[in-house]
Amino acid sequence: MSPKEGHQKRYGESVSFDNSQMPPDPFADDPNDPASFLEPEEEFPPLSDMEMEALREDLKNVRDFRRLLEPRGIRGITMMCEDCEETHFYDWSIIETNIQTMLNREIVPVHEPSAQPNPQAYVTWDYCLGYADAIDFAFHGMRPPFMWGKNS
Repeated sequence: MSPKEGHQKRYGESVSFDNSQMPPDPFADDPNDPASFLEPEEEFPPLSDMEMEALREDLKNVRDFRRLLEPRGIRGITMMCEDCEETHFYDWSIIETNIQTMLNREIVPVHEPSAQPNPQAYVTWDYCLGYADAIDFAFHGMRPPFMWGKNS
């Protein structure tokens, strides 16, 4: 048995998605590549220290949400897309990978939507925050209110 056989993926182990796992570009080195007629991609300014800190907090939250909700059958987060006005479903691993990619100052790749996702298995970000807060309250009781945007 190889070292990979019999290895069960455990929570906390991440899956790495990189370009080597993508199919080859059928238009590579083709002077008539249809993409050559598109405008150059928009340059994105580097993230500020505050944005990087917010992303680190989001990543911590996503990992906490996953730890709390995945055992209850929740596969990830759902959100309404402002561009296409449709509901999108994101598995925990995709969200973690996207945030980590941004923290690495890389462009987030486009992900195909899940094939026929079960909407019952996805919840909103606000639901996750409320659930985590309720669990915290159940185990730690009332705490002083958090003063949003105020540094102590």
